[in-house]
Formats: sequence, C-alpha cells, structure tokens
Amino acid sequence: MLNIGTKVYLDNPNIGELEKKYVIDALESGFISTRGHLIKIFEEKLGEYLGGYVSATYCGTAGLHLSILYSMKKNKIKERVGVILPALTFAATAHAVLYNNLIPVFVDVEYETWNIDISKVDDLIKICRSRGIDIKFIIPVHLYGNPVDMDEIRAISTEYELIVIEDSAEALGSYYKGKKCGTLSDFGVFSFNANKVITASSGGAIFSTSKEDIEYIRFLTLQARNESKGYYHEDMGFNYRMTNIEAAIVLAQLEKLDYFLMLKREFFKIYTHYLSDYVEFQKIKDYNISNYWLISCLFRNLDIPDLQKKLEQYGIPTRRIFYPLPLMDFYRDFTKIYLDNANPIDFYRNAFEIYSRGLCLPSSTKNTTDTIELVAKTILDVIKK
Repeated sequence: MLNIGTKVYLDNPNIGELEKKYVIDALESGFISTRGHLIKIFEEKLGEYLGGYVSATYCGTAGLHLSILYSMKKNKIKERVGVILPALTFAATAHAVLYNNLIPVFVDVEYETWNIDISKVDDLIKICRSRGIDIKFIIPVHLYGNPVDMDEIRAISTEYELIVIEDSAEALGSYYKGKKCGTLSDFGVFSFNANKVITASSGGAIFSTSKEDIEYIRFLTLQARNESKGYYHEDMGFNYRMTNIEAAIVLAQLEKLDYFLMLKREFFKIYTHYLSDYVEFQKIKDYNISNYWLISCLFRNLDIPDLQKKLEQYGIPTRRIFYPLPLMDFYRDFTKIYLDNANPIDFYRNAFEIYSRGLCLPSSTKNTTDTIELVAKTILDVIKK
C-alpha cells in the first residue's frame, strides 16, 4: 500500500521555476500572442534537435491538419481520397483526415507493438482501389512513444506512391534505428499538450527537412497574410500559430527533455521489474528506443474497470487505452465502404483486445522513482489478490 500522503501523478506536466521565469520574460516583453520572438527561437532550437525545419502550431491536431492540407496542395490531390491510419490512436489523427474531406481507412494493429500492422495494408489498399477509393496518404502513429517500423512504412509508400505523415504527437525523444521519430517521412507532427513529455500548455510543431515547405506552412498558420501589402491574404490561412507565452513554457521544457526522458525510462525499468511476469507491456524492438511517454500494459483475466477502482482506492490514477476508432458509431459510415457488413470487431481484433485489457500507468515526471516503485509494488499486490 502506498504511504499516506504520497501523491501519484498519471501524466501531469512537470512545471518549475524556469518555466515561470521564461513566461514572466514573455509577459514583460509585451508580446503574448503569435508575434513574439520566443516562437522563432523555439522553432530554431527544435529544428536543430530534430535535424531540419519546424513550424510551431497551437496544437498537434493543427499540425496534422496543415501537413495533410499542404501535401494535397503541393501534389495537386483532390478531396475524397483515402488515408491509411491505425485503428488504435487518439481521435485527432482521424479528425485531421476528416478536416481535409478525406476518407479514413483504418488498419488493425500488431498485438505486440500496438502499432499499425503493415502486413494488412497491401490488401486494404487493393480493396479500396477496387471500390474507387484512391489511397494517397499513410499516417503511422508511434503509439505511446513506441516507434513504428518505418522501413516497412517507406516500402509500402514507395510501392503505392503514398505521402507519409508521421503522427509523432507522443514520440518526441523516441528513436527508430538510431533516428529520431518524426524525422523519417514527408512531415512529422508533434504535440506539446499538457500531458506530453514536454509541454507548452497546448502547442504543436510540424517538422520537415524542406525549408521551403515549412516556410509556406508557417505562412498558412498566420492566416496566409502578406504583411508587405497590409491585410492582404494570398491563400486560405488559419489562426494556427503558437503563442509567445506557449513558446516560453516549451523552451524551458526543452532544456529539461533529456532529464525527463531519463526519468521515464527509469520508470519503465521499475514497472517491468515488478510486473513483467503478470502483465504484457508494449514490445519495444531491440533496435528502437521509446520515450515511454505513457507506460501502458495489458492485464490477464482481470476486469479492467474493477481494477481501476481498486487502484484508485490506493491513490493510483490510471487511464484506459484509446478506444479503437473504427468501432465507434461515428466512423461506421466510412468503414462500411471497405468492410461491407463485416463485424468491425472481427476486423480490428487486436485493437479491441488491447483496449479491453489495457491500462495506462502513472508516468508523469512529477513522480519520483521511489513513488513509481511503490506504485508497482501496490499493483502487484492487487493483482495477486
């Protein structure tokens, strides 16, 4: 049982004095919206860390929206084409597809990694194309920070001439074969929501190795306004730019990134030490490094809602795994295009199994290693009982 007075955090942001100092500096500068100099500094620093160019956005969802929109514009893609994406992901991945009037085509995930099952993509593309749905995009998601097999993604994208946009909202600091996640495709999109590894309170970013592409996307985030002509707009723009205050917070957080990553990896070691004989963690392939954004696992022969209640009694907050998107009624009109009348649960068996048996465990860097050890011991005790 946890010690009385021990506070456990699920995914809360770890904010300190440095963030406060940078925010005060931003406030005193008088620039609190989208015109402050700290936004540019953040873009430069993150671009240097990732090895390319960055446009800062007010959230990760906006980043996905614009990455798809700009890719359509650049490649002269019309609306109502298909986008391959995993069945198990946060809804923003699919919402960004719908914002662009495209068709989400969901693929089941691998049972061990929880990431998109590339082996099922080929057949699904052929089914869709036989029914008049031209597939033009694939959006792999590094779920909970676990890197997708990007070599396989690139192979399928080359075969079918697909644009690849990495949803790296949860994967800052994760590596695929020694390369940073989010840098292995046409565009990589990151989130700095309050629960991510580092935060801007909200905030997001689009990465590319093309300076020209990022400059135009940045132009779109500022309402596509040509300032030299006053209030003259040259394209359909968006109010998607990160604010100077958000940039102040995330700049301070960026200085702590390596420490946060080290701490999360220590948390994972503790959880696996105590629980690996009783639960199944996401499989991280030997050549990959996860940031362990939100450490999650599958429980055996336990009622998950009941388990959550029991853990809550000990002060341990948990969260359910994402509900598979194609099993939601809202998406049925899309899935029936390629599933006909098949039972979606049968088609997305792995995603449903992971949701049904999975929980996200306390992973916030506000916790200490001692706290996580107490959490792991308590979970073990509850499982055994």
